[in-house]
Amino acid sequence: MTKQLLMIHGVGCGGDAWDEMIPHFKSAGWVCTAPTLFPDQRTIDEPPASISDLRFNDYIEECSRWAKEITEKTGERPVVMGHSMGGLLTQKLAERGDVAAAVLVTPAQPKDCNVTDVRVFRTFWNILKHGIKRAEKMGHKVGKKGLAYGVWNCTPKERHDELYAHARYDSGGVYKDLLDGVTLDESCIDVPTLTICASKDRATVPRAVRKLRDKLKRAKVPGDYLEYPGHAHWIVGEPGVEAVCSDIINWLETALPEKGMAA
Repeated sequence: MTKQLLMIHGVGCGGDAWDEMIPHFKSAGWVCTAPTLFPDQRTIDEPPASISDLRFNDYIEECSRWAKEITEKTGERPVVMGHSMGGLLTQKLAERGDVAAAVLVTPAQPKDCNVTDVRVFRTFWNILKHGIKRAEKMGHKVGKKGLAYGVWNCTPKERHDELYAHARYDSGGVYKDLLDGVTLDESCIDVPTLTICASKDRATVPRAVRKLRDKLKRAKVPGDYLEYPGHAHWIVGEPGVEAVCSDIINWLETALPEKGMAA
């Protein structure tokens, strides 16, 4: 068995979002792949006008292609771990059967788990203030104030400038798709899933993540769940991340006997 882990970043991020987690998984024997979605479009600086042509389905297809490449190369489906929007992409890959297991880290949720929460609007206000019809035709980078409030609220302030230097633009079309809602049929998910919630999360708020937890309990393989009271949305890089990694690694060892990794 090769322990293949495909790591899918969230909105406004690249594969480097996983930099603080990867060493822990490598030490446990996992081969980590952490690519960046459409880096030629989703740039750090001003993006090309064509970025607005990207839609959420394009992100799904690209992530599915990554997973299938690993399967073709190794003969085994990878474990896929997604953060934030990457968590919703991971749910869609699990629905398709592209994964051996899915780890959803402070994940965006499907349409029937959405909640209305002013903290989310405050986090993404610099985008939402344009109105969805106008915003759909643009590329967007989440504002530094919004990130500090809703994503990095448990991350030391002295790190915010460093983190923002890596922030990327995303397609307004993708934001519209996320606002309209993405459907997920949990009855198609027949692999282990672990949903991770952070109690201080203001971007994918706990009430929504708990609704996802309840939805995934109805999957063919009922999902597992962990909630961290001392963490927020950027749990992938906050103080204490090593304990989160240890918990995920321990869960994988329990949830995935060797035979379960075969494609």
